[in-house]
Amino acid sequence: MNILEHDELPSVSTFKEMIDVLPEFVCLKNPNGTWAEANRFALNIYGIYEESYKGKKLEDLPTRLPLEMIERCKLSDQKAWSTGKNIKTMEKIILENGRSVMLELIKHPTYTEDGKPHLLVVTGRDITSHKQKEEELSVALDLLESVLKGTTDAILILNTRQEVIKVNDAFVQMFGWAEEDFAEDNPLQPVITPDYLQEESNEIIQLLKQGQSVPLHETQRIHKDGTIFDVSASFSNICDMKGKIMGFVIVYRDITSQKKVERALRESEAKYRLIAENSTDLITVIDTDGSVQYVSPSHFAVLGYEEGEIKGSILDLIHPDDLENLSEQFIKSIRDKEMFQTEFRLCHRNGSWMLIEVSGVPVLTKEGQVESLVTFARDVTKAKQTEELMLKSEKLSVLGELAAGVAHEIRNPLTSLKGFTKLLSDADDGIRQEYLRIMESELNRINDIVSELMLVAKPQAVSFEYTNIKDLIYSVVRLLETQAIIKNIQIWVNIQDKIPPVYGVENQLKQLFINLLKNAIESMDAEGEIHIKIENRNHSIVIMIMDQGCGIPPERLKTLGEPFYTTKEKGTGLGLMVCFKIIEEHGGEIRFSSVEGQGTKVEIEVPTIPVQGV
Repeated sequence: MNILEHDELPSVSTFKEMIDVLPEFVCLKNPNGTWAEANRFALNIYGIYEESYKGKKLEDLPTRLPLEMIERCKLSDQKAWSTGKNIKTMEKIILENGRSVMLELIKHPTYTEDGKPHLLVVTGRDITSHKQKEEELSVALDLLESVLKGTTDAILILNTRQEVIKVNDAFVQMFGWAEEDFAEDNPLQPVITPDYLQEESNEIIQLLKQGQSVPLHETQRIHKDGTIFDVSASFSNICDMKGKIMGFVIVYRDITSQKKVERALRESEAKYRLIAENSTDLITVIDTDGSVQYVSPSHFAVLGYEEGEIKGSILDLIHPDDLENLSEQFIKSIRDKEMFQTEFRLCHRNGSWMLIEVSGVPVLTKEGQVESLVTFARDVTKAKQTEELMLKSEKLSVLGELAAGVAHEIRNPLTSLKGFTKLLSDADDGIRQEYLRIMESELNRINDIVSELMLVAKPQAVSFEYTNIKDLIYSVVRLLETQAIIKNIQIWVNIQDKIPPVYGVENQLKQLFINLLKNAIESMDAEGEIHIKIENRNHSIVIMIMDQGCGIPPERLKTLGEPFYTTKEKGTGLGLMVCFKIIEEHGGEIRFSSVEGQGTKVEIEVPTIPVQGV
C-alpha cells in the first residue's frame, strides 16, 4: 500500500490531535519496531504515560503489559511485515482499576512507492461487551444442547415455514426419525402426525403464528414403523429481540402407559360399579371428613325406601346409641390405616331397627394417605335371631341333661327331710333343735342347687359387664358335681391369687363352662380326675380344663366347632359351636390339645378389659 509523502501529510501536531479524539486504538510503528505515533486511547490502554514514547520499542516502555503479551505483539508485528498482509490479534488487558478489557487489533503494513517498508498501522477496538455476549451466547447454546440431550421428552424445533431445524435424541428414540431424515433432498419425508389429526395440527400452528398460546394438548402421533401412540404436546414460539416470531418449539411426552392405566382404571371402575350396583351388600364410600360419596342401590331395597325417600344422609338412619361407637371406629380406621368390623342398627322404612354387621376398609393413595373409607355391610338381624334360638336350644339341651343329676342331688336331702320329719314327733326339745338344724342345712342345699339351675335357665339380656370368674367357675362345678360323683370323677379347682374380673356376659360364660365341663365328664367312662386351673395372663384370664378321658383324634381337632360334627353317639355338635361363638363375641380365644387315650386340655382366654366390637 502506498501512502503520501511525508511533506504531504498534515503537521504531526495536527495529526496527533486528530487521532487523539478517536475512541479506538491507533498506533504507528516503524519497521524496526519503534513507536512513531499513538493516540491517547492506545497509551491509556497500555499504561504508557511518558511523552518520550516515540522512537522506543514496546519492550523498552514502562507498561502494564506482561512479558508474554509483549513477545506475542512483537511476533505478530514480524508476521505482518513478512507476509505483507493484515494480521488480526486479540489480547486481554488488565487496567489500572482492575477491570479487564478485551482488545481486538489489526496490524496493517504500509510501503513507500519503491516498495520499502514504511509504517505499521495498528488499529483496534474494545470488544469486551461483544466478547461477553459471545460467551453468554456460547453458554446458552451449551445449556440448550445439554437440555436437548438430557431431557427424556422429545423436542422438535421448526422455522416459520414449518421446516425442521432441530430434533433431540429423545425425539429420535420416540419417533424413529433422525434429524437428517428431514432434509429437503430426502425423497421419503417423515410423517409424525396421523392424517385425521393434520387439520388439528395446522390450526395449532396458525394460532402460534398469530402469537397466541396453546395449552398442553393430549393427542396422538405416528412412529416410523407406523405405530400410533398417545402423547402430550406443549407448543411455544421462538422470538427474536424485537419479538418477531422466528420459529416454534414442540415438546412431546409419551403417555401411552398412562393412557393404558386410565383406560384400565375406567374399565375396572365400570366392573366394580356393576358389582356394587347389583350386590345385596350395603356398600358405602365415605370421605375422610365424614361426607358420604356413594351408597349402593341395595340400601333402598334392604331398608325398604325408594331412592328419593331418604332425606339427608344415610347416616341419619343410624340408631343414636350406636352412632358414637361407629364414629370412633371410623376415626380409628383412618388414623391407624386399618380395617374395622362392628355392628350397629339401621332404621327400616316400617320403623323397625335392623342389626347391621359392617366392615370398613381404608383406601390409600400412592403416598400412603387415606383417601376414603369403603364399608361393606349386611343385614344380620335374622342371623342373630337364629343364633339366639340356637343358644336357647343348646341351653335347654344342657338343662335336660343336668336334670337327672339335679334330681338325684335333691332326692338325697329330701329323703333326709322326710325321715327327720317323722323323728321330730317323738324327739325331745334338745334333739328336735339338732334335727331342725340339719333339716335347714338340707333345705339350703336344695335351694342353692335349684337357684343355680334357674340362673342357667332364666333368659337374660345380653349385657357386657365385669364378672367374678372365680364365683362363676364354682357355681358351674356345683351344678355338675353330682354328675361327676355318679361316675366317680373328682373335680379339682386351682385358682391363682388376685384374679381380676373378666368383661363379658355372665350367663353366656356360664353356659360356655357348663358345656366344656360336661364334655370333660362325658369323655371319661369311670373314675378319674378333672383339673380346672385359672391364672392371670397380661390383660386376659386363662382357664384350663384338663380331663383324663378318651381324647380326640388329630384329624378331628381341626373340625371342632362345626355344627353337627361330634364324637358323641347322640350329640349334635352344637355345644362346641356355641362355645366358639360365645368366645368370639367376647373377643377371646379357645384352644384344644389332646392325646388319644390320655385326655384333652382346653384353654379358654377371656379379656379382662373391653375390646373392639365388644
